[in-house]
Amino acid sequence: MWAHSKNRFGIRHRLEDHLRGTAELARRFALPFGMGELAWWAGLVHDGGKCWQDWQDKLLLVEPTNGRVGLDHKSFGVQLARRHGLKPVEFAVAGHHGGLTNRGKVDDLFGEDDAYEQWLRRGPWADAERRLRVAMPEMFSRVPPLPGEFGADGDKMVQEFLLRFLFSCLVDADVLDTQAHRENTAPRVGPDLDAPAVLERFLTRRADYLSKRPPGSMDARRERVFAVAMAAAERAPGIFRLTAPTGTAKTIAAAGFALKHAALHGKRRVIVVVPFITITEQNAAVYRALLDPDDPDGVPVVLEHHSHVEMTEPGTGDQHHSWQRLAAENWDAPFVVTTTVQLFESLFGRTQSRMRKLHRIANSVLVLDEVQALPHRLLPQIADALRILSERFGVTVVLSSATQPAVHALGPLKDLRAYEMLPEPAAFFAECQRVRFEWRLDSKPALGEMVTEAAVYPQALMVVNTVRDARTAFEQARQDSPDGAGVLHLSTGMCPAHRQRVLATVRRLLRHGEPVLLVSTSLVEAGVDLDFPVAFRAVGPPESMAQVAGRCNREGNLGDRGGLVVIFGPADGGLPPSYPTQIHKALVHFGPDKAEPEDQAALAAYFPELYRTLGIEDRGSPAKVIASNRRKWDFIAVADGPLKSPGGTQRDRERAFRMITDDTVPVLVPYGDAAARRTVQQCLNRLRGPQPDMSTLRQLQPYITTLRRRTTQRADIAANLDPVIGDLLLWRGDYDDGYGIVLEPRDEDYLL
Repeated sequence: MWAHSKNRFGIRHRLEDHLRGTAELARRFALPFGMGELAWWAGLVHDGGKCWQDWQDKLLLVEPTNGRVGLDHKSFGVQLARRHGLKPVEFAVAGHHGGLTNRGKVDDLFGEDDAYEQWLRRGPWADAERRLRVAMPEMFSRVPPLPGEFGADGDKMVQEFLLRFLFSCLVDADVLDTQAHRENTAPRVGPDLDAPAVLERFLTRRADYLSKRPPGSMDARRERVFAVAMAAAERAPGIFRLTAPTGTAKTIAAAGFALKHAALHGKRRVIVVVPFITITEQNAAVYRALLDPDDPDGVPVVLEHHSHVEMTEPGTGDQHHSWQRLAAENWDAPFVVTTTVQLFESLFGRTQSRMRKLHRIANSVLVLDEVQALPHRLLPQIADALRILSERFGVTVVLSSATQPAVHALGPLKDLRAYEMLPEPAAFFAECQRVRFEWRLDSKPALGEMVTEAAVYPQALMVVNTVRDARTAFEQARQDSPDGAGVLHLSTGMCPAHRQRVLATVRRLLRHGEPVLLVSTSLVEAGVDLDFPVAFRAVGPPESMAQVAGRCNREGNLGDRGGLVVIFGPADGGLPPSYPTQIHKALVHFGPDKAEPEDQAALAAYFPELYRTLGIEDRGSPAKVIASNRRKWDFIAVADGPLKSPGGTQRDRERAFRMITDDTVPVLVPYGDAAARRTVQQCLNRLRGPQPDMSTLRQLQPYITTLRRRTTQRADIAANLDPVIGDLLLWRGDYDDGYGIVLEPRDEDYLL
């Protein structure tokens, strides 16, 4: 009996080997959260239906063309799980190709009526069971009991997450065992974090870096933050908050905490999560320098993962079960740097490519950097996820920010204590004040006036609220400058390689005291290491205004309050849809003669008031709808939204768990010098070949940005896009060296 057709070495995959191999891997993956036996049995039965003789015959028939068998093989394992009352295994096996669904879709595997189900029982299922009882008797003699947590009185949300993690173990094990067959090797499972050794390397390299760095006025404060973080690492696992001003090296302090805590408490990996790809790129580079081995041939410690390319089977919407599906990342690395989109859309997703990685989170240290950037409408469900990860899956959570959102005011975390690493943070914030604020809210200056004023300063940063405003301000500044020198721009219309080049140029100009005016959207605010003497910020939420202040006099070289931050309300400026309410509530607490944006008492009053105004925990809110669908194990409704009307097919994406409500599409830009363009072209050739090399997607990440899907469907835009693979598109249109992809500068085309 065969599980898969011949690999390139001419060897078929024996079904018994595949089932047992998947089972053992799944058990290994589930042990950290105590469900090893259930995962083992799920792996054992997941492809049991392939024993049906018709399936075996069809496999050999399509083998010469590498075609799909196209016959059901999932329902056998589903009905066997139902026979033994193992509902979580039913869902996991039913979804191991197309993704987790709901009770109705699982029931559909039993046929449309009783007659069809009886045919299945007498025909394919009976045929498969007869063979399996001989070939794999343990499938029937070692059926595990249903864990007590799935009882009627159990926490429904914990049960749903346990099913998600069980599914993750099954699909990752299935993929790895299949991949091993195709490559004729043993399944690749990397080692867990060797936290003591990596911590020692981290501390040595950090000390070496600091010894070579010119001393600065912020050094003692940064050292204090690092010291309190390292001391907090000795405490028992749980939820921690690192609340410290911008520019106090929270990124390094959080990494030190995570590694020491992992070493002391046996955590398996560290996962650092940031809100923007820009920060992922920056932080991953820092962590690689501190953590990766000196030997260039050594196994890297740090994995950077933020790929947006989805691989789907044309015409089906299902994830590929062959080489395309094997390309999905599974976070098999000791230290992962990723985005909030990757983390939370995996935790609340339903497809294999999203969820393979989940089991790696168990017994880890999870650092949420710049946590203030999490979307408000989803915060109650994010808070519930953190509760479950901490209490049930042994995850230590770190919430790091200068402007902590009030997640502990939300229902899921009200009874769960968080330990504050830095005692009395308000006093430390007062000590670290490096800027003075000027407010231009009543005069309502035009955006052009503010550009002219900013250009007077030799070195200045201007941050505005929309892509349109950033491009308008940039083009005016470039036009007003005699030769355009020193006028630079950042937005999501630019690919990562372009953004990194701009940031490197900005840092060089700042370091050498040369003129520079950087115009940016909010992507520059969180975690980007820049130090301007002057910053202009269009009025926005307090966390955004505080983050811009963190790019001004960052090193404190201008003395206390030596930096200038101008907050202005442009008469002709645009706003993202979520901003008006946030700004209205912000101006109650912050502004001239009121608190400054990093004021901890004002923030503690502002966030709960904002949440009440937005109604994020109200009946009918996205978070409440998601919670209801989670209790029902309706994974389609959670990930894609509930049906808009009974009996309809359209889903309400506003009530789905989506970090970004708009559909986006990854777009590849052939950017850079001749060598970079050659690299892009070589990767394209390898992707478009008869056996696409999916590893090239990692090489292409610096050249991939995103557009809204509806934008790519406009006739003028679609004419400049070529399909590559999956949903990845190649941009053939104009690309401006200043601001990136050339579209009509409409706000809705980009994500900020």
